[in-house]
Amino acid sequence: MNFSTVAVSIIVIFAGNVQSFVPSISHAFGTSLQMASAGGDKMSFADVRSSVDKITAENFDATISSIEPFLVNDAGVTFYKKTMRRVASNAKRVGKELPSTYALEAKATSKRREKQDTFIKNKEEERIVAEEAKAAAAAEEAAAAEEAAAAEAAAAEEAKVAAAAEEAAAAEAVDETPAEEAAEGTE
Repeated sequence: MNFSTVAVSIIVIFAGNVQSFVPSISHAFGTSLQMASAGGDKMSFADVRSSVDKITAENFDATISSIEPFLVNDAGVTFYKKTMRRVASNAKRVGKELPSTYALEAKATSKRREKQDTFIKNKEEERIVAEEAKAAAAAEEAAAAEEAAAAEAAAAEEAKVAAAAEEAAAAEAVDETPAEEAAEGTE
């Protein structure tokens, strides 16, 4: 055996061994999208897009009902928004109206809906607290006004009593003055 025969046989041996350590590549599914759509009745993103583009007045109801499960369960936020916009514009183009509750409970919008619900709940609680505080402030203001009116009435009553006492004292002083003058004049 010469050197070249040995070298070739070594290369063949190592090449065969190297390939045995490399995992076999299956081309049954090319992408994750194809794997997801291989479930049989599941649609792919491309299927949804082409269905939306092919909407006519005759197939409108069938088309939106066939793509709704995909939009609700599988579509991401961006694809959901774009598809809903496309469906709405195509519906307007063919003279149909998209139901207001169409694909409303989508997984893609669940976080946004939860945040919005939490925000609305917090705002409602703040509004109730503000109304209660406003009612309490109005009650305190009414009580303060009532106390002020009562104090004013008491002050007015005191002023009347004091004025009556002054008048009585003045009348007594007037009655005593002539009697004293008369008594002085007789002496």
